[in-house]
Amino acid sequence: MAAGDDGGCTFNQQCFCRWRSRCSPRVPLVAPGRDYEFMPADAAAAWSSVLVGVLSMTSAGNTLLRLHRFHAARSGRVLGRSGGALEIVGDVFAGHGGTDDDAAAAHVSGVTATPGPDGGRSFCLFIKETRLADLKRIAPPRPLQLRLEDLAGGAGAGDRRGIAAVSPLPDLPPELESFMPTRPIAAAGDLWAPYLTKHYGPSRLVMLRLDSDAGAWAEVAAADLPEKTRLSRGCLLAGRVLHGYAVVGGGTILLSLLPSLQPDHLFFAFDCATRTLAAVATTEAMKFRYTPIHGRGVYVEEDDTIYFLSGIFLRAYKLCRDHQGEYRMALPTKVDSLCPFGAEGYGFLTHLGDRVMCAAWISVDLPCNCDAMHVVITTFRVDGNGGGSSGEPFVPTGVQILHSTCRQLDVSPGKPIESSFEFCFLQEYEESNLETTIALKGMEAATSSTFVEPFTILACCRSKILNGLVHSRSIMLYNDSAIQMNKVVYIVCQVASRSSVFKIDILDGRLACHDKALTPLCTMGTLRYDDDGSDLMNQPLPWHFVHSGEYIYAVPRLESEVFEFNLHQGTLNVVPEKRPVDAKISIALVLEVAGRIIALSDTLQSVYYLSRTYKWMHCCTYGLPDLERKVTLSGFVVLSNNSFMVSDADTSCCFLLDLQMGRWSAVLPFEERIRSLQCGMELLPSSCSGTGFLSGKSVFVDGFIYTCIDEGIAAYEVIEEGDRYYLGNQIDLKFSWHIYWESDRMCLDCVGKDKTSSAITLCVVQANII
Repeated sequence: MAAGDDGGCTFNQQCFCRWRSRCSPRVPLVAPGRDYEFMPADAAAAWSSVLVGVLSMTSAGNTLLRLHRFHAARSGRVLGRSGGALEIVGDVFAGHGGTDDDAAAAHVSGVTATPGPDGGRSFCLFIKETRLADLKRIAPPRPLQLRLEDLAGGAGAGDRRGIAAVSPLPDLPPELESFMPTRPIAAAGDLWAPYLTKHYGPSRLVMLRLDSDAGAWAEVAAADLPEKTRLSRGCLLAGRVLHGYAVVGGGTILLSLLPSLQPDHLFFAFDCATRTLAAVATTEAMKFRYTPIHGRGVYVEEDDTIYFLSGIFLRAYKLCRDHQGEYRMALPTKVDSLCPFGAEGYGFLTHLGDRVMCAAWISVDLPCNCDAMHVVITTFRVDGNGGGSSGEPFVPTGVQILHSTCRQLDVSPGKPIESSFEFCFLQEYEESNLETTIALKGMEAATSSTFVEPFTILACCRSKILNGLVHSRSIMLYNDSAIQMNKVVYIVCQVASRSSVFKIDILDGRLACHDKALTPLCTMGTLRYDDDGSDLMNQPLPWHFVHSGEYIYAVPRLESEVFEFNLHQGTLNVVPEKRPVDAKISIALVLEVAGRIIALSDTLQSVYYLSRTYKWMHCCTYGLPDLERKVTLSGFVVLSNNSFMVSDADTSCCFLLDLQMGRWSAVLPFEERIRSLQCGMELLPSSCSGTGFLSGKSVFVDGFIYTCIDEGIAAYEVIEEGDRYYLGNQIDLKFSWHIYWESDRMCLDCVGKDKTSSAITLCVVQANII
């Protein structure tokens, strides 16, 4: 059965709701026959080849390493057609689980690879073997040199399968036992191999270098690990000690160990020039939050950042060196989720050049009746703040997808369901005359379909994947709404000398008032004059409106009465209010928190709540040194039954009030938290440098704040660490229509969250446009 046939293809039967629930809006949905492209023209772009190594193991013990490849441009374009198969380069070796006349045949249980020092078409492979009939025979991995045939021209050019030769490299030292993981690493023009010497007790982390002249691997550096880092036998069998690495700046190798196995030393840095190993200092109290690098991490010089895949997430580290020469590394940054499929497979990362990276995910753990495995290839750049000419450290905030496509991986002669597989490596390399060869192939354009056949989508999400939804800014309105929910929304409009309350029904996720004239439920006379007769309408509107339970309240800025409209009975009352006699307060903001009406004046120390007798009671607050400073409140958001956040328009800073404690705290940018950890400095709670900007009433849903901006909505992630709060970088969600919307004339509310898809529905209003 072909991989694209849905009858037995469990990949195509995966619920594509996952893309919306597990990936950010920056990561588009892709499927066989449906690519996503967002890249510049690449007619003159440089192209690279990417080698994919997959090890197959049958139940009979037979093993096969098959090499595949695809071509990608520096612009991010992946050559080929959506749903097409990757080119097969060739089979490197076959291992058998039986015996022969001499000795037990080798069962290959793992392969690691790195490009040769020449940076061309040669690779160094470490083959991990087990003699099933002679388990006492322990040997280190077997090094091999693989050389690929030139893609264009020369002998074998017509074959295109491309393996020119496989030859042995010098053996690794016998003290490197087969159960101690190691891997080849190319850096600074040499081949290196790190490993640990002992399973238990005190051990050493050793770095080997291949001495081509002497024809041997020589020890060049070692670091002692103390007694308490010994490994338990259970941990040893469950995972690898050396988990991954990254080559930083061409001359430094960062080694990543499993935190659970090496609690004191999570990372080591090896200087290829001085040939010294040193432990990397980490945040002692947060070592449990460090994520080991899986396989090979990618260092992007322009960002001065190490990127790696951890499950479905792209994460980032920054390796720094202080003035004393000590290596330091802060906690990792979770950049984004590149693929929603976690348990069904895994992926690796590689670097195409400049700031463009490529991730490939393979369905090695997905039971499927197809003759091929499924591959998701994604090229992207990382967006962020700082870096470049700014002089500030680069802080990743998200990804910009350039090209995302689904392909197939031929693993014949057996079906994937009949064997087990290991995705061993993903390596970019250079081929001569590659641009000419690609031109001769006619530059097959990737199919960018904006429609997925209905039978490829499960019933639970068929109504959610709308035509054109691949781009996060694309919004289309259908007769059958994807979000099935009902809600009543009340809108207050201030016109001339009165304010009117309108009711709008949302039925099955759609506005029921479309093309209908709205009738006001009530009208309030909210125009007031000073004693001298000056019209306050020449000033900013002096009334605030808040919805609490079955009432809508209209609270004046300066007057001493409150309008109270009962939504159920349709009655309007004017209630005299009592303000503190010791202060002539002018109310700048009114909000409702868990049934309580809260008002703020023009300083953060002026916080009041409305009692049942309509008297404004002062709340004693503390926490910031300048509570008496004048602020211009631009917006607010309620975070819980006991806390809310406000925004100061003059500084774009946000402040959070814990009503239960009466404590104000500054909400800091999370990128400053990251920068402080990198520099070893603690942020002051009172410091603020433009956290974010809230416009009017904002909403808080599932850890994100949504607020109005010109032409769209902005989102901020709220991060809580202990008693401190941080805001992530602003994420702009622009409207797709071509009518300019202004944030100071917009209102926002949350309609609800769909129980099936977890999609969040917001309602936004501007003037007469809904």
